[in-house]
Amino acid sequence: MIQLFHVSKFFKRCTALHNITLQIDKGECVLLTGPSGAGKSTLLKLIFGAEIPDEGQILVQNRNIARLREADIPYLRRTMGFVLQNFKLLPKKTVFENVALPLIIQGVSTTESKKRVREVLKAVGMAHKHTIQTGVLSAGEQQRVCIARAIVNDPIILLADEPTGNLDKALTSEIVELFKTINARGTTVLLATHNQTVVEEMNGRVIHLQAGRMVSDKGPME
Repeated sequence: MIQLFHVSKFFKRCTALHNITLQIDKGECVLLTGPSGAGKSTLLKLIFGAEIPDEGQILVQNRNIARLREADIPYLRRTMGFVLQNFKLLPKKTVFENVALPLIIQGVSTTESKKRVREVLKAVGMAHKHTIQTGVLSAGEQQRVCIARAIVNDPIILLADEPTGNLDKALTSEIVELFKTINARGTTVLLATHNQTVVEEMNGRVIHLQAGRMVSDKGPME
């Protein structure tokens, strides 16, 4: 599903990642942990194709990220969802319009788009606010909309970068339950977090990064 072979990434004089080798199988739930600057976000960006490794190889669904033409990367991303900490929603657009955006870009029919958006909004508990502009929603509600937008394409892989970073403990638990449900349906989930509560509640495989190096790789607790 996802394979990294001796991957390194450098920014100016900084080593963001150094000699990372790992494999993530289909349907796994993987938590990337480590302090700020450990390389968690960089690793997600590499898998998503937003960055290219300076050394090593990355295979996502048997496709070599570094060798893909720039025009082919959007097609690979259609099989992935990405949830960010800072939401990146269009504040003056409605919940429905924000979630439908990826489908519009892909040219999905209006009828099919409406069906998919209604389904995912119901799944994340936001169907009753589909006509509300996202700019007036609470942080927890905005994160639910982000998750809906990320899964509306029924992605094979879901990447999340500190998705609970701006949320309180109660909302964090709610978002964790959403990710667990998505993973239980067969989606491979790779989530970067420094929140130990998230790690414990997700109970997945834990990969710990420190100063760009992978220092541990542990399976879920029994």
